[in-house]
Amino acid sequence: MTIKEMAELVGVSADTLRYYERIGVIPTVTRTIHGVRDYDAVHLEWIQSILKLKASGMTLEMIIEYVRLANLGESTIEARKNLLEEEQERITAKIEELQERLTTINIKIEDYYEDLLPKTTTMIDKMNRE
Repeated sequence: MTIKEMAELVGVSADTLRYYERIGVIPTVTRTIHGVRDYDAVHLEWIQSILKLKASGMTLEMIIEYVRLANLGESTIEARKNLLEEEQERITAKIEELQERLTTINIKIEDYYEDLLPKTTTMIDKMNRE
């Protein structure tokens, strides 16, 4: 399958696929006698896996590390799992932070007419008098 076909199939640009190959997150793609990249089912599986990791929020650096470890073999299974658990912790912390922010804005909305609006009006009045 050509790079154009693979790009359309997985929903990324050909440049992205070239970049992924260059940085080693997907295996080197064989080429035809004319130098055209020839993707196969293994490449498709790798690309889909990389895109799922990316969609989970993992940075490209973490994905590179995951692939590096995977290429080292079974001895890195726990290290790879640890990478995923680190990302899980980061996402959980972000969700907690967002939940706190949502709680704050919900309170501001609930108390808008009794609290925020009068305070804002007072501050604007004071600012305009100065």
